[in-house]
Amino acid sequence: MKNVILFLIGIALILGSCCLSSAMAQTISKESNDKRVLMLISSNGTEQTPELSYDLEELAQAYLVLYDNSIRIDIMSPKGGAVLVKNNKDDLAYIQRFKELALNQLENTLAPTDVDLSDYHAVFIIGGSGAMIDLPADAATQTLLSSAVDSDMTIAAVCHGPAALVNLQNNDGSWFVDGKRMNSFTNTEEHAFSAEHIEHSPFLLEDKLKERGAIFVNNAPMLPYVAVDGNLITAQNPSSVAKAAEATVLALGLPLQARQPFHDEATMTLISAARETGSATLDLALARNVDNYDMNYLALYGFYAYRIADEPDKPRELVLMQTIRKYFSHPEYDTQLILNLLEQGQREPALEIFEEFKAKFAGHANLEKLEALF
Repeated sequence: MKNVILFLIGIALILGSCCLSSAMAQTISKESNDKRVLMLISSNGTEQTPELSYDLEELAQAYLVLYDNSIRIDIMSPKGGAVLVKNNKDDLAYIQRFKELALNQLENTLAPTDVDLSDYHAVFIIGGSGAMIDLPADAATQTLLSSAVDSDMTIAAVCHGPAALVNLQNNDGSWFVDGKRMNSFTNTEEHAFSAEHIEHSPFLLEDKLKERGAIFVNNAPMLPYVAVDGNLITAQNPSSVAKAAEATVLALGLPLQARQPFHDEATMTLISAARETGSATLDLALARNVDNYDMNYLALYGFYAYRIADEPDKPRELVLMQTIRKYFSHPEYDTQLILNLLEQGQREPALEIFEEFKAKFAGHANLEKLEALF
């Protein structure tokens, strides 16, 4: 009987320990998921100048990654209140989902003076051309970000978002970005894709970061790159934003939830891999599941990459451009490919594509121009 009692006591202790462990685990889980991030977007941009506002796609992707990792999110802008909400990408499922979750927040953004920074664990700064205009200039926004720097808070800034950081100083008067490995939208990307907006910007972001002493690191144009230096997380361009949000999740000490990459993100990540491992990488991935990728972004990269590449990279980009051509047909793309091939002295493949061009695009305006090259 004594042995039975001892056995039952042992079972009770084990069960009690399990219950205690379970309760502790629930407490730890609750604490670890009780994280809050303040997202900062530009107030700039109107219905007449939507291109000079925040980037909605960057905001949506970052927001959804944080949200799906059980992080609470507030959205702040320099002016507070309602901000412009673009609808040109409403056909994207993730934009629809974001608006269902956060449209009310965009209609009622917090102003810097509304924010108690001690309520938050990180600040996440969204890009877009508007970020170049008001985020580094608004005094209240700069005061809040200075407080984040002083408290050594995790700060993430993507694409043009690091513009908000260029004027911040440490307590000793040094620039906050001085000596930090970081990146942003590059000069090459700026001139290739935002040239018409440069006149509205007070500076070129890559130049200003380098001027302030930042160690600027980056990938090829359009391709993803995330830099982490202590509590500072920066991302080069839109294709890097979701990864920067995941880096923020890790910086907050949370387990990272598995997710399906956004199609544009997945496309640029695939191209980045193909640049290093060969164009067969692209073919293999598309053969497995083409629906995971965005053909418009694939075409965009193929069309522009050779033209904006440094000379040593042009042959590699030309191979990718030829590979990408297999997945869609467009006369302007073929025209540019023919010109690029001829520039590299590859007359035979250029002529082969030209013969196909004549059959597919008879009567096209570019035909006479191309004919003269052969």
